[in-house]
Amino acid sequence: MPTVRYDDRSLLVDDERIWLTSGSIHYFRVPNELWRDRLLKARRAGLNCIETYVAWNVHETQQGQWDFSGDRDLREFIAQAGELGLYVILRPGPYICAEWDFGGLPPYLAARSSVAYRTTNATYMHYFDRYLAQALSRVADLQVTRGGNIILIQNENEYYHTTVPERLNYCEFINQLFRRAGFEIPIITCNGLTEPRIPETVECVNAWADAVHQLKRLRSRQSDAFMLVTEFWVGWYDWWGGQHHAKDARECARRALEILGCGSQFNYYMWHGGTNFGFWGSRLAVHDWAYQTTSYDYDAPLAEGGGLTRKYYLTKLVNMLSTYFGHVFAQGRMEGPGVTVHSGTGVLGCAGPEGQMAVITNSGRDDVTAASVSLPDGKQLEVSLEPLGAVAIPVGVRLGPETVLDYANLMPLGLFGEASQHLVLHGPAGWDGRVSINGKELRATVPAEDRPVLLEQGDLRIVILNSDLAQRTWEVDGTLVMGPEFVGLTPEDVQLGRHGRYSLLSPDGKFTDRKHKVAPRRKPAPPKLTPFARLCVCDEPINAELTWRKLDRPKDLAGVGIDHGYGWYRVVVDSPRAMTRRLFLPDCEDRAAVYVNGQFVGVWGRGPEAVRQPMPARFKRGPNELVFLLDNLGRVNFGPKLGQRKGLFGQVWEAKPLRLKKFRLREGGDFSRRMIPRMMTHLLGQLESLPLHTAEVSFNLPTLCPVHFSYAELPHHLVVLCNGRQAGFLPDSGGYGDLTLGNELKRGSNSLKLLVWGQLEPKELERIKLHLLVESVTAKGAWWYRPWALPGGPGRVVGKGLPAWYRCSFKYDRAVELPLFLRISGARKGQIYLNRHNVGRFWNLGPQEYYYLPEPWLQEENELLIFEEQGQTPSGSRLVYRPMGPYRP
Repeated sequence: MPTVRYDDRSLLVDDERIWLTSGSIHYFRVPNELWRDRLLKARRAGLNCIETYVAWNVHETQQGQWDFSGDRDLREFIAQAGELGLYVILRPGPYICAEWDFGGLPPYLAARSSVAYRTTNATYMHYFDRYLAQALSRVADLQVTRGGNIILIQNENEYYHTTVPERLNYCEFINQLFRRAGFEIPIITCNGLTEPRIPETVECVNAWADAVHQLKRLRSRQSDAFMLVTEFWVGWYDWWGGQHHAKDARECARRALEILGCGSQFNYYMWHGGTNFGFWGSRLAVHDWAYQTTSYDYDAPLAEGGGLTRKYYLTKLVNMLSTYFGHVFAQGRMEGPGVTVHSGTGVLGCAGPEGQMAVITNSGRDDVTAASVSLPDGKQLEVSLEPLGAVAIPVGVRLGPETVLDYANLMPLGLFGEASQHLVLHGPAGWDGRVSINGKELRATVPAEDRPVLLEQGDLRIVILNSDLAQRTWEVDGTLVMGPEFVGLTPEDVQLGRHGRYSLLSPDGKFTDRKHKVAPRRKPAPPKLTPFARLCVCDEPINAELTWRKLDRPKDLAGVGIDHGYGWYRVVVDSPRAMTRRLFLPDCEDRAAVYVNGQFVGVWGRGPEAVRQPMPARFKRGPNELVFLLDNLGRVNFGPKLGQRKGLFGQVWEAKPLRLKKFRLREGGDFSRRMIPRMMTHLLGQLESLPLHTAEVSFNLPTLCPVHFSYAELPHHLVVLCNGRQAGFLPDSGGYGDLTLGNELKRGSNSLKLLVWGQLEPKELERIKLHLLVESVTAKGAWWYRPWALPGGPGRVVGKGLPAWYRCSFKYDRAVELPLFLRISGARKGQIYLNRHNVGRFWNLGPQEYYYLPEPWLQEENELLIFEEQGQTPSGSRLVYRPMGPYRP
C-alpha cells in the first residue's frame, strides 16, 4: 500500500513529491447533483485538491440517527473528486465553525446543561467519539494510503484556547480517534500558531493580508514540516443588515502568488461558497443581531450559481503555475530571493534542487506595473507585473533530464505534453519576451490576438500567449485547449462565448486551429411568475381546535425536538380582571412574534422591528391565550456563547424599566482569576493585558423582585457583581449580553459593580439597561408547543396580522443553462420553498436580495411557496438569471 510522509518542503506519496493547490467546497452547501460541475470547474482552474469540512449536525439528524445519503453523501463527494484527479483535505472537526449552525455541532447538545464544548468534558467526548466513528469509518478506505484521494485530515478547527486546562488532552484524544478509525495520513491543525503545539501534527495558518508574515513565523517555528495556508481568505461572509463583503480579484491573485513565493501551498477559502439552504445559517459574533445570510457566495472565484468570475480567471493563472510546476515548488524552500529588483518592488524566493521561482510583487502599489530584475549572474530583465500586480520568474528551473530553463521574463503557465515538452509562458500583449533554454536565448513579442507564438528549442516547444488568452487556456487529459470560455469533460466540449476561434495542442505536439461561427448572444428572458395567491394563514393564534403537545414548563426549542427554524408555543393564563400587561421575555432567543387572544402584540427579540423592552398587551378577565411564533435564526458558530439556547425557555414576566443614576467610574479594580469560569480561562491572558475599569451604581428595591440586566453595543468583557456577590462573567462576543439578578438582591438599597476591560468611554455605560421583573405572568399557566410545518393544502386565508403562506408557479426551460435567482419584493421576512425544497431564509434588510434556485430542484412546472411572518404579500417578486451570483452584476 502507498505511504504518505512529509519533510520540510512537501508531502511525499511513495517518495513522489506532491504539491497541493487547493480550494474549499463544502458538499453540504451544494446539491449533490451539482457536485461534479463544481469540482470539474475547480479542476479546470488548475486546482488539484479540494478541502471540505464535515458537518456533524448534517449527518446526525436526530440523536443516534445517521444520514450519509443524497446531499449528505460524504463518500460520494470524495469519490467524485478523486475521479477528476483531485486530492481531498478532510476537516471533520468535531467542531468546524464554517459560519454553519452551531459550528457543526448537533442541536441536541444545546439541550444538555452538562456539556462544556470543545473540551474533555465527558458528555461532549462521548458524543463526538461516536460521531467520528460513524463518519470516518465510511471514508477511511478513500485515503491515499489505500489507493484513494484523501491526503490530509485536520484536527478540530482554529483552537486558540491556549490556557484551557485540557487543551492537549482534548486535541490528542481527537488524534487518537483518527488513528483508531484507521487514518494513517498526516494530521494538520490551524490553531493560529498558539502554544502548546499539538504533538504529531503539522501546524498550518489561516491568513489574508498578513500571509507572508504568518508564513515566515511558521517557518521559524516549524522547520521540519511543509507549509500550508489552510484558509486563504479570498472573500468573506455576510450577515443580514450588513454590507456585502468583497475582495478585489487582482489582489487575491497577487496574494496567492506571494504565498507561492514563500514556498507554501494554499487552500482558497472559499473556492465555491454555495448556499446556506434551509435553516443552516449561523449566528455570528459581530453584534447582537448578526445572523448569516442564506447566500454563502463569499465573493469566491466560483460564484454561488456556478458562474466563472473575474477572480476565477485571474487566480487560474496562479493555480496552473502552482500545479504544473509543482515539481519545482515541492522541492523548494523559502530562501533569499537570489534576484535583485530595482523598481521599489518586493521579491520572494522559493528555491531548491529543481530551480527557483522568484515572485516579484508591487505589494499593492498598482501604479507600479513593471520592474527591472538582476539575475544572480548579473543579467538584467524587464518584467511586467500585469495583470496580477506580481509575476513569477523562473531561474535555473529544470524542465527535464537535459533541459534547463535558465530564465524568462514571462510568467510560466505550466509544463505540458508527453515528457513535458510544451512550456507555456504568458505576459501582456506587445511585451518583448525573453526566454533562455540551456544557455540559448530566444525572443518573441507577446501576440495581441488569440493565437500563440510557437518557438522550438531542441525537443522543447515554447508556447507564448498573452495573459488574457492564458486565462482561457485549459489542460484536458494532456491536451491544451486555448481560447474558449470553458472546457468540459473532453477537449471537444467547449464553451466559446464571444470567442469563435480556438486552438488545440495535443500531447504529442500536434497544433490545430479551429474556428466556429458564434451566433450573437441573446440574453434569454427569465421565467415569469404567476401572481402570488394566499394559500393560507397560520391560524395557531386563533384556532382552538388545533392539536398541541403538552409541556410541563417552557423549554428551549431543542428541548422539544425542534432543531431548526420556527416553532409555536402556547400558554393559557387567568387574569382576575381586564388590564394591560407589559410583557417581558428575559429567556427568549432569537425572536418571537407575540399574540394575545388572537391579536398581534409585536415582535420580541433582536433586529429591526423587534424590541427587548416591555410590550403592552391587553388582557381580559378570565383565561387569556398567549401564542408565540419562535424564530431560531441560527445558533452561534464561534466563541463563548457556543451552545446558546433558542426559543422560549423561561417564564413571561410583567416588567418595567429601572432607571439608573450615572455609574461612578474609576480605573483599576479588585479582580481575581477565580471570577473567570474554568472553561473560559483561555481569556485570562487577554484580560490581564487590557486596562481594567470599575463602574459602580446603586439602586433601590422597595419590593424584592428579580432584575434583568442587559446591554448591546458594549464591546467589552464584563464581570457583574451585585451586593458583593458575583452574578456572572459576560465575555465580549458581539458586544451584547444579559443575565437575571435574583439571589444576589435584597430589599432596599442594592449595589451593582461592573469590572470592565478595555478602553472604556463613560457614555458606553448608558447602554446598560435594567428591568424590574415585577410578576411572572405565566408561572401558573398551562404550556403547549406545536411544530411549525409546511401547509398540507389550502386553508383559512383571512387573518389580520397572522403569518401567511403564498403560492405561485412558473415554467422552466432546461435548455437555458444559466443559474436562476428569485428576487423577493413586497414581503419582509420569512422562508422560501421551491417544489417543497427549503431554499432558505429571506429578510428585506440586505445585503442579499437574490436567492438561488438550484437547477436540480427545478422542473418543467414549478411551485414556489413563500412563508411571510406577518402576512405581507410578496407582490413584485420576480425571477432573474444571474451567472455571477447574488451580488456581482
